[in-house]
Amino acid sequence: MSYALYLLLLLIVINSIILDKGLGILSIKELKRRARSGHDSRAARIYKMAAYDKSLSLLLWIKGSLAAAIFFVLVLGNSWVAAFIFLAVLVWAVRAWRPASTNSWVWAWTAGVAPAVAWVMAYLQPVLSRLHRRDSPLVHIHTGVYEKDDLLELITEQANQPENRISEQELRMAANALTFGGKRVTDVMTPLRKLHLVSEDEQVGPHLMDELHATGFSRFPVAKTGTVKAAQPQIAGTLFLKDLVGYSGSGRVAGLMQNKVYYVNETQSLGDALAAFLKTHHHLFIVVNNFEEIVGVLSVEDVLEQIVGAEIIDEFDKYDDLRAVAGLEAKAEHAQHKHVETSESAPKDAS
Repeated sequence: MSYALYLLLLLIVINSIILDKGLGILSIKELKRRARSGHDSRAARIYKMAAYDKSLSLLLWIKGSLAAAIFFVLVLGNSWVAAFIFLAVLVWAVRAWRPASTNSWVWAWTAGVAPAVAWVMAYLQPVLSRLHRRDSPLVHIHTGVYEKDDLLELITEQANQPENRISEQELRMAANALTFGGKRVTDVMTPLRKLHLVSEDEQVGPHLMDELHATGFSRFPVAKTGTVKAAQPQIAGTLFLKDLVGYSGSGRVAGLMQNKVYYVNETQSLGDALAAFLKTHHHLFIVVNNFEEIVGVLSVEDVLEQIVGAEIIDEFDKYDDLRAVAGLEAKAEHAQHKHVETSESAPKDAS
């Protein structure tokens, strides 16, 4: 009878350890996704058990610890106690196993006993939920994230996970969103020496259109008459290239530019600059230093590119055209279908 009791206690301890290991193979979110897919019956069974979360962890901890304690009390003093103690230590050492996978026997075992454990949890849940608190150190699992660098390291590790389904672009944007606020305006602005300034008295016409279009920019600081080539030009407004499209008049830049000018200090963070863009609804800031000297310009794209991690090139700008917007997706699908047909019709190399 005593041997059967010893064996039962050991099985309880081992089962608790295996279940704890099996529940750690996949996160609760991944278990839920697989269970809802309808294609993974094992994940579905395990999810019904894992859904009890902290109450389940508390049950496994109590069951395994209590069984181990009773086992040691019963065998203490017997001649073969050393053998059992060695076996018990060996069993507890399995907690140091390398992570198992969904193809392992641990996963199969967990799925096999999950329905029975879920049935027990259905009756014990009211009691267990009162035994633990949200902040209880007994069941609290720390994320391992203490500061921003830890979160950035976690994002990097996620990209290398075999079962990662988060795109490289999304991970890059998440990392950039955590770091762009620490950058300064001076790090991403267009310096004064590279600016293309337009004089407010310059004549609007095809020559100006071609000149501005060739720069690759869409917004231009407008300088007061006679200050375009000065060491410190006086900014009078902003000229948008789109305002010149279709213009057939013979006026001057001063008549088409936006008169409002906004400034940002070169030492401000990009987070502050983004907040300023949102508050003013303006897309171009004049960058000045602490001596009120103009040192460059900052566009909203300069800031957003630090988050996206790539240059923003807008090839579609007809957002005020209902037909163009409605047909955008169909146009993309047509282009993709045409690309597939071209690939299939391409000649194959002889082998």
